[in-house]
Amino acid sequence: MELRTYTLADADALHSYVSEFWPRHIRTLRKYGITVHGVWTEPAAEETRVVALVGYSGSDPRSLAESYGTSDDFVDDHREFDASLIIATRIQTLEPIASSPLR
Repeated sequence: MELRTYTLADADALHSYVSEFWPRHIRTLRKYGITVHGVWTEPAAEETRVVALVGYSGSDPRSLAESYGTSDDFVDDHREFDASLIIATRIQTLEPIASSPLR
């Protein structure tokens, strides 16, 4: 699992990112064995951020991400969103505990 945090340039970029990009992105990622378990915003934060919890099927998340990242689907997903509006990205790898419901 990964906890991915994206900081956007402004409120307009955030709105576009969550209302147009992410719904399409979630559907596309499924085709590559990548599951988005949830996407959230931080309404009380000083910065405009989106946080996503992402899981990978199989034992090689890097390979799945690379497969998607070099695909026509990746190009299509990003076509209508200006990626320069993402001003920071933070990726945290998470290891579930034995009793976690999201294993």
